[in-house]
Amino acid sequence: RSVAARDYQEVINYSFVESGLDAQLGLAPEGSSAIRLLNPIAAQMDRMRTTLWGGLVETLRANLNRRATRVRLFEAGRVFFADPSVQPGPLAVNGIRQPEMLAGLAYGPAADEQWGLPTRAVDFFDVKADLEALSGSRELRCERAVHPALHPGRSARLLLDGRPVGWLGALHPAV
Repeated sequence: RSVAARDYQEVINYSFVESGLDAQLGLAPEGSSAIRLLNPIAAQMDRMRTTLWGGLVETLRANLNRRATRVRLFEAGRVFFADPSVQPGPLAVNGIRQPEMLAGLAYGPAADEQWGLPTRAVDFFDVKADLEALSGSRELRCERAVHPALHPGRSARLLLDGRPVGWLGALHPAV
């Protein structure tokens, strides 16, 4: 049932984002906060991203405006948090935590239109199968959990070898 990994297209989005959408989607770790820009390059890019989801949602929106019906995207990149415990170093900026993240988005039919398969929307289990394929021999589990940006009852925390590593679910209808 898995959508082939080749269906996903890598995107690279700005690290500067619109604060409203980022606040809806992001979840700052305890002891951290978002970084507002004093002199943004554009009015709508007034904050450093705290999640990769915002860029993926905006890229999906651009694809839908161009009449795309099936979209698979992923991005690997850094997110940014103000964190006074971070010390300067060769790859660190004083007071700014910059963890690397991976995010993906699947929208539309589960498979390209073809006569041999009935059309159905991509679902939780399709994406979960893609993530299991990525995890290889490591144990990937989902546990029921709530994230404010994800649909209630359609979200799960991802655990890799027993450690929390991310989220899986449908976007909240308000988003």
